[in-house]
This record gives sequence, C-alpha cells and structure tokens, in this order.
Amino acid sequence: MTEPTPRVTLDWQVPPRDFFFAPGVDDGLWTVGPLPQMWDKRPKGRIAAASVSEFARFETPIESHIETHFRRRSFRSGLVFQTVPVVLEGLRTEGHYLAVHDRYLLTGAAGTRLRNRYHWYNDGLRDADAETAEYFARLQAKDPVPPVWDGPTDGLDFVIDARNAFNFYHFSTETLGQLCLVDHDGFTGQVYIHCDRHDVKDFIRDWVDQMFPRLLGRVHFRSGRHRYDRCLSTLNARHLWYQSGPTVMDGIDAEAPDTHYWKGRDPDRMSLAVLAMNSCDGLLLRLRKTALHLIEGGEWDHLPRRFWVGRKSNRVRPMWGEDDLTDALENRGFKVIYFEDYSPLEQVALMARAEVMMSYHGAGFANMMFAGPDTHCIEIGTLQTCLYRWQDFMPHTIVSGCRYTSLFADFNVTDPAEGPEIRSRPLNAVRLGPVGQARVLDYVDAILGDVRIDDAGWLARVASCLGRTDDRVALERLLDGHPRAAMADPDLMILRANLYLADDDEAPARLLLERAWEATGDRPFLLERLILLCDRAGADAPWAALHRDLYPKRASLLNRKLRRQRRRRG
Repeated sequence: MTEPTPRVTLDWQVPPRDFFFAPGVDDGLWTVGPLPQMWDKRPKGRIAAASVSEFARFETPIESHIETHFRRRSFRSGLVFQTVPVVLEGLRTEGHYLAVHDRYLLTGAAGTRLRNRYHWYNDGLRDADAETAEYFARLQAKDPVPPVWDGPTDGLDFVIDARNAFNFYHFSTETLGQLCLVDHDGFTGQVYIHCDRHDVKDFIRDWVDQMFPRLLGRVHFRSGRHRYDRCLSTLNARHLWYQSGPTVMDGIDAEAPDTHYWKGRDPDRMSLAVLAMNSCDGLLLRLRKTALHLIEGGEWDHLPRRFWVGRKSNRVRPMWGEDDLTDALENRGFKVIYFEDYSPLEQVALMARAEVMMSYHGAGFANMMFAGPDTHCIEIGTLQTCLYRWQDFMPHTIVSGCRYTSLFADFNVTDPAEGPEIRSRPLNAVRLGPVGQARVLDYVDAILGDVRIDDAGWLARVASCLGRTDDRVALERLLDGHPRAAMADPDLMILRANLYLADDDEAPARLLLERAWEATGDRPFLLERLILLCDRAGADAPWAALHRDLYPKRASLLNRKLRRQRRRRG
C-alpha cells in the first residue's frame, strides 16, 4: 500500500474502453456470490410541488418545470437498485474514485459524477458521450456476467468511496449505507473510506459509530492515492444496467415514461439523471431498517412531532421571513429545532415519529429516509432548487414512503422581483414574502385540519399536492369544505374521481372524469384515462373514436397503455 499524494488528477482524455471498468469483461472484479435480482419495483415516491412565489417571472417557470416532471420524467413505479459486495484486485484510489487495473469503476453516485466529468473535461475536444454510448452498446451485446469469487474473503479490508466527510447529504445518502454490507460478525477486516479531501467532521464519525457499533474503531478515512492488492468493495446496479445485457438485468423500460427524456439502455446522461430521481439504492433500505431497529424501545416522548428545522451550519443561507413563519407555526404546535443539537439516533427517532417536518432546502432533508410513511416533509425552495436540486431528495421518499412537498418561493436578494442570475451553484437563499407565507400556512392547515381557501387557483394546487402525496383524509376534507369549487373545477373533479377509484368505486369516478372532459375538451391524458377505465371494466369505449379523430399521433401511445394495463390485469 502506497502513501497518499496530496492531489489527484485523472487523465480524462483516454477513450472509454481504457477509462471505464467493465464488470464481467475486464479482469480484477468478482462478486461474492451469484448476483441476485439486481433491481426491483417499489411504490413510487409520494412527491408534490407548487409555486408560492409572489412574482410571475418565477411562478411561471416553476409551474412549468413541475408539470414537465410529473408528465415526462416520472416513472410508473419506484425502482430499487441492489448493491452487492465484490472482491477487487489491483485497486487504486484516486480521491473518491476507484480504479481497477487503471480503469475507473462506475458505481453509485461517484459513477454518475465520473460520467459527467468525463463529458465536461472532453467538451469541445471530442464527442465523449457518443464514444461512451458506442462502447457500452458493445458491452451490452456481449451480455457479460461478472465472475463469482471462489476463494476466502477472511481478513480482507473493505474499501469504499465518499465524496467528502463533511456534507451530511452526500455521506448519508451515498456512503453510510455501504457499511451495511460488512456489519456482521464474519467481517474481520478494516474499513477504509476514501474522500476527495481529508476533512472529517465529528458528526460524520458519530453517525458511523452509532449506526454501526460492531465496526467501532475499524473505520478509517483516507484521501489522495492509495493501492490495494486485494480488498472488498461494492458494485451498484444503476450503472451496471448500461454496461450489461439481459442476463444481468432487464425490464426497466416498462416502468419508464414514454418520452424523449428516457432513452432506455442508451447511456444518455439525461436518461441517467431521470433514472436517479426515480430510484434508490437498496442499501438505503437496509440503512433505514438498521436505524429503526436501533431506536426500538427507546424513550423518545420528549421529541416534538411537528417541527421546523433551523440551521447552525457555517454554510447557512438565511431565509427572509423565517421568523414570521416560525411564529405562525408555533401557534400550530410546531417547535423550532436544530438537528445539530441531537444525536444521530435522536435524529432518526425525530423523523420516524414526526407528523410534519419543515425547513428550507438543505442537507437535513436526507433524514427523510428515516421518516414514517405518514410523515409530511415540507421544503421551502426557489426556482433554482426547483431546476437543479429538487431531485436530490426524491430517492429518500422511495426509501421511507413519506410525503414530500416542495413549495418554491423567491430569492433573498436586494431585488427579489428581478432575482439573481440562476445557475446550478452556488445556492441562493430563500425569501418567503407575505403571500408565500400565507400559502405555506394554507398547506399546513390543509394537512392538519380545516382551511378556507378563496383563491380558486391556489385551492387547486393545494388539492393537487395532497393528491400527489396520497393524503386522502386531508384531500377529502379539503374538497368537502369547498363543495362549489370541487364541482366547478375540472382538476378538482379529477382528484375526487381518484378518491373513488382508490376505493374501487368506478361508476362515480367515470361520471366525474366525463364531466371533467366535457369542461375541458383538450386534455388527451384525460381522454385516455376514460378509455382505460372502460377497458378495465370490460365495457365499450365510446371515447376511442374521438381519441383517434383528435389525437391520431397518440394512437400508438394509447395502445401501449392498453397493452400494459391488460398485462397487469392478467
């Protein structure tokens, strides 16, 4: 094992065949046992979003992005990609990247960063994406299966990656769960976590020690360049999907949206991003199970059930209007807390028992993986977080099944009507003005009890959010409290129909959908729902001819939907 160097620089100019490691083709990787089914379906995340901006300049693109996501980028189911232990030989660490015999291993979030940087560093020099797609297509045609290790693994060290050891989001989401693979008595080696920088915060060590007491004293952080002749590590299926054929994994396309955002097994980086926001690592499910087991039987009654999470971080971005909002929330039984004041196990218990957790966008939302399935997590963000960061926490909702709503407000800048130049980074602080605050409180009140909303447009958005998060009790209460609006607005009719369908009461649902169609007459998705509903009931579909006349270009899409429904019905 060599001593680390202070900086690591990758040679980004080599061709994909010499840059990316190919499991099952390149030497140096074995799975510790036959591969299991490498992906599975899980209920999709209960995710909702709406604009609470006071300015049309921001409200319009926010609502457009939200609509595009749910129509174009949302899978039919959540996906779980498995991560398996592997034996590696000839491993070299380059910061947090792992290279086997000088080819870089594509696994997990580090693999996504590797793909993106390979594109960025070659931009303007060559079409690295096209070359990667061509190379991966050849791998898929070979349909490779990684070999199985048939030797002993006793005493081998476990080597994994971490983007860093000072950001809670990255460490908890990407690295901490990997320790589940060696959290057993049979593992006798050491754990080496490799980071870009050797800056390890105490709270990171606390999470490792409290989640995995069996590994106490055996987890070490390193940076720079190291070599291992032979060690244990991990292989995640998200990138393996693009480097393998049907023998290892198949069938994801059936769950994906029928849009240009998804290109199937073509390793398009946009498709990779869509896949990431609709899936989670199976190790996060194991981490959640581990954490919830650790808090069983504990005394947690002192912890609040409704809370606003404040910030003590040095990177804090103060939210304009936070004090006014928290004052109003305290009148609704909320308490202001700081995760930094609680131990890791207390944070797990806070989320597992929470009724409503709220904050502005930040790493603390990674704790959603420990939330209860009925917990509402409400995030206040901006157009910037809507465009670039909304997807960060979507996998956590697949893990926990909690309800996650993002309410996108304005920017805390000198001229909030104009706002800053919007880039992916650095993040700008949030401004929640009086109108935004009133809307946020409307949403909280709709969750907790009765609320009167006179703005028909906002009423429809609140109802939509409750529908998307599957809070049927709150949605039914809201619709019952606004009977005239509920029978005048097509969107509210559809939401009421969804409630009937959830109870398998199809007759009133069909009548409401028909009335909604008659009120609009320009929504192909609604017409297709009516056709699918008739088909499911085995009844004639009088709407089919109308669909052919109005939307001839969508005929093949409708046929795919019908075939998919019939297959599921058996």
